[in-house]
Amino acid sequence: MAAKVKSRNILAKLSLGVITGLESFCHVYGTAVAKRPTIFIVVCMVITGLCSIGLMKFTMEERPFKLWIPQDSDFIKVMEWQKENFPVEFRIHIAIYEAENVLDKSVLLEMLRVHEAVANASTNNATWNSVCAKIPTITGSWFGRRKRSIYQDITLGFSSSLPELQREKRQNDDTDWSIVLDRDTYCGFYEKIAQECMEHSILEVWGYDREYINSLTSEEIIDDVNLEEKSAVFGFLTNFSQFLGKIQRDADGKIIKAGASRQLWITHINLTSIELGDYVDDTGTGMEVDATSFHWEKELIKAVLDENERPYDISLYLMASSSFGMISRDTIMGDVTYLAVGFGIMCLYVQIMLGKFNLVETRPLLSLMGLGCVGMSIFMSYGICSAFGVPFGPVNNVLPFLLMGLGVDDMFVIMQAWNNLSPHEKKMKLAERIGITLKHAGVSITVTSVTNFSAFAIGSGTVLPALRSFCIFASVGIATVYFFQATFFVAWFSLDQRRLEERRFGFFWLKTVSESWTPNECSQRDLCQTFFSDVYAKYLFKLPVKVLVLLFTAGLVAVSGWGLSNLRQEFNPIWFLPHSSYLYKFFMKQELYYPTLGETGTIYFGEMNYFEELPKIEVLINKMEASDSISEVDSWYSQYKYYWEKQDIPVIEPDENEERFLEKLGIFLHSPSGSRYRVRNFRFDGVLNCTDPAPPILSSSIEYKHCLFSDSREQINAMVGLKDIISGMNFAGEVYSWARAYSGWETDMVIKQELYMNMGLAMLVVFLVTLLLIANIATSLMVLFCVVLTLVDVGALMHWWGLTIDTVSCIGLVLAIGLCVDYAAHIGHTFMTKHGTREERARMTVATIGPAILHGGFSTFLAFIFLANSDSHVFVTFFKIFFAVVMYGLLHGLVFLPVLLSMLGPAPYPLSLDEPHPKEVEEMCPNPPAKSSPVPATPEIEEGDNELSEKDTLNSIRNKDTNGCAENGKSEFVSVLLDSPNHCGDTELAKL
Repeated sequence: MAAKVKSRNILAKLSLGVITGLESFCHVYGTAVAKRPTIFIVVCMVITGLCSIGLMKFTMEERPFKLWIPQDSDFIKVMEWQKENFPVEFRIHIAIYEAENVLDKSVLLEMLRVHEAVANASTNNATWNSVCAKIPTITGSWFGRRKRSIYQDITLGFSSSLPELQREKRQNDDTDWSIVLDRDTYCGFYEKIAQECMEHSILEVWGYDREYINSLTSEEIIDDVNLEEKSAVFGFLTNFSQFLGKIQRDADGKIIKAGASRQLWITHINLTSIELGDYVDDTGTGMEVDATSFHWEKELIKAVLDENERPYDISLYLMASSSFGMISRDTIMGDVTYLAVGFGIMCLYVQIMLGKFNLVETRPLLSLMGLGCVGMSIFMSYGICSAFGVPFGPVNNVLPFLLMGLGVDDMFVIMQAWNNLSPHEKKMKLAERIGITLKHAGVSITVTSVTNFSAFAIGSGTVLPALRSFCIFASVGIATVYFFQATFFVAWFSLDQRRLEERRFGFFWLKTVSESWTPNECSQRDLCQTFFSDVYAKYLFKLPVKVLVLLFTAGLVAVSGWGLSNLRQEFNPIWFLPHSSYLYKFFMKQELYYPTLGETGTIYFGEMNYFEELPKIEVLINKMEASDSISEVDSWYSQYKYYWEKQDIPVIEPDENEERFLEKLGIFLHSPSGSRYRVRNFRFDGVLNCTDPAPPILSSSIEYKHCLFSDSREQINAMVGLKDIISGMNFAGEVYSWARAYSGWETDMVIKQELYMNMGLAMLVVFLVTLLLIANIATSLMVLFCVVLTLVDVGALMHWWGLTIDTVSCIGLVLAIGLCVDYAAHIGHTFMTKHGTREERARMTVATIGPAILHGGFSTFLAFIFLANSDSHVFVTFFKIFFAVVMYGLLHGLVFLPVLLSMLGPAPYPLSLDEPHPKEVEEMCPNPPAKSSPVPATPEIEEGDNELSEKDTLNSIRNKDTNGCAENGKSEFVSVLLDSPNHCGDTELAKL
């Protein structure tokens, strides 16, 4: 028992120190602000202006690899190596045609029209011919090409006007001239061959020849698509069925129909221009692109999407390399317009809630200045973070909505404390009244602001750059909006209240109403306060309602636990695209018509002795082809081996050395089957030409394609498995696997761990801060319990609403901790300041702080409601999460927690911390004696079963003395009231 009393005394002292210190400071500060409001307003504006100077260093980060991926990941390391040793020189642009049957001649002619439109697209500095990637047209037969005049002499004089002969020749001639002719003759001829722009589609079957395609019948089109194996333009072996989607075949496996067809254009990046600084950062791909090519891509987009001449029964969907960056940036910035609408609606709502519907008690300017605090905090946050070099990410555009919700919440708490002033306090001077208001409200908004700040401060330590940036901006924003609400808003409130008490108009401060003016009766009604005081607080604590609340909460958490267990972990950059954009539609069609297309990747080989490493390269390829996670390997080595074995020459001859290998490699890379690997897959230490051996290899690559995976776990296992295969080969040089999809897969590897770690640390810090400020273990644990229940429910609703664990939802969940703790913390703190039985205290808590919590929660919801119709994945995700946070946070804070406190709530703060107001004293001592002397202190009375509450103590005092107080002595409880300067001034002390 002694240990229990000692522990109780320690907590009481902690409560006394923390709460008294906070209340005293807030009281003094509020009084000072009210006495000199103009000075504090000017100081706030000056501070804002000075911090806004930091905006000169404002930097917006839009590159996905700098936002969503840990900067120490393998993906980033390989990407940096790639830029240095194997810079990407090509960009791919794809169109998908959709029709009842894309093998119909009308669709082929539309594809040909688009092909010609792209060929004619130009800017002042570029044309398709100048920006396209080119390769020699090494054809086995010289038929079926768009430009056949060069080869007329070699094709035995066959006329291009003989389509049947061309088709027959194309199907039967597989001659590889690099094998038939000697090297000097072949190379002499090769160097004279024109190069063609890299454009790939089924139109290669007919060489993009409009006259020829016009002459085809439906049967001939079907035959050519099924029989042709080589590109009539480039001479490569080509599987033309890869361009078709939703293929229908007959009983013999012959293609007879297709619902979609793809067309690809490949452009070349001018690396020299990039080295000279003439480039653009493509935020969608994270690549540096020469400005000339980048601007031409915009013309390509216009040409392809132009529907003026497109038949009504043909649809086209486009993906240009620059599309992702342009669309995602425009979407994020365009949706910020919702902020203006939200600000206007919020201003109207705040005006309705803060003021009253009459000419004097309306508070339009105060409402505007309250929201002005949010605007000032935004400038402060952006300015301070920019000054310290923190980049601004696209997710940070949500920050104004967050600060608006938090700022309005603080505003309502302050106004609720003002409305809760006792009749005696309302008779004090204005500065003193505002000081008392901030004394009561200051602790509450301090608890919530510090917990929010702590939650985001913890999140700023994450390895995910976008989350780190947002948390830093949010931490600064929360701290500043708290400061401005306690200073700027309170200063304007004191001016507005002075105006109101001087009976001046709310809209025209210089004009005073007539002496006979009285407010209308309707404007004096506070329906929300009436509901909480007379209805909600009355019925919530009846036994049947308590049982229903507990059963409902238990059932909800059980169902939500099941939903949370099914919440998937998945991140897809496509989600960042608006659903109405042409690019999002492209990806949906690609998924529909080409579902077998897995993610493509590349194996990069650094500088090494390739001749000595050929056996290991072959083993690696074999292991990749045998892997269940890889569907296809496109290797230069496999074709190199086939090329020489076809000539009965061993890949590695008995006396072969590196010089001989490089000679054979040079021949292969200029052959029809090897020329496509020459530029794409090799970097040489010198110039590669047809007649000489290849220069030493600096780096090379091979491509592969993963299978389709059902979830992120399979994706991660496939990526890790391939890396393990490579590391087990023990190559003499650097060898890396890299795929653009790995950016998301590597994020998936760490995001769940980061989420749990950040949420766990945030909840721990929130608990410690709550414990420090509320200064009661039991209440702090109950607040934390409500936070946990809210997060479980939010996670379940995320699953049912189609969200997954990704970077954006991870940010939202960290935000959820900071927001949902507000509702419970307000209730917990207010409960600790009330006296009486548990149920009486819970009832007074709900009646006192309930309206402010409801207004704060609804205002937060109102701040985000306009994001529901956004096309942005970021904004829609935040809307869904905040909707759940507000709904479940209010449920647990305003319904479950008061019921729990009414049953298990701890004793209130010591009386010296938060005494009843003078009206309570007058009720307890209606006819006090003129003089009294203290009596020995009574033992401490704890609240609990079989123990007297403080109200019971008062009742016992009343019963002992008919005048309300004992003549010759008072209990310690009454003695404290008499000695308290805050609640019993000289006048009241005289009355007592």
